[in-house]
Amino acid sequence: MDQHTEPRLVMRRVRADQHAVLVYLAGELDLDTTRLLVEDFVQLALHRDDHHRVLLNLSDITYCDPGSLFTLLGLCNALHAIGVLVTITDLSTAVRTMITLVGLGDQLPLHRP
Repeated sequence: MDQHTEPRLVMRRVRADQHAVLVYLAGELDLDTTRLLVEDFVQLALHRDDHHRVLLNLSDITYCDPGSLFTLLGLCNALHAIGVLVTITDLSTAVRTMITLVGLGDQLPLHRP
C-alpha cells in the first residue's frame, strides 16, 4: 500500500463561538472511516466542558454508506445524553441521498431553517 495515499476522511475542528465547535468532514464516510469519527466524538465527549454544541458540516462528503449514518445517529444520541447538542448543519448530495434512502431524516439532528 502506498504510504503517501491521501486520507479518505479528513476532519477539521474549529471553535464556532464560546460554547460551540464546528466539525467539518470531507471525503468518504464508510465502515473504515467512521472509526475516525467515533474517536473524534469520544474526544468531544471527554472535553464537553469546553463546548455545549457541536455543529457538524457534511457538505464535502463524497460517499456515505448506510452504516455510517446509523453510527452517526448513535454518536449524536450519546452526546445529547451527556448534554452536548449536535446539529448537522450542511449536507452533500451523497449524504442527503443516503439519509433519504435509509429513512433517517426525522431521526438525525438536521438543521431545519
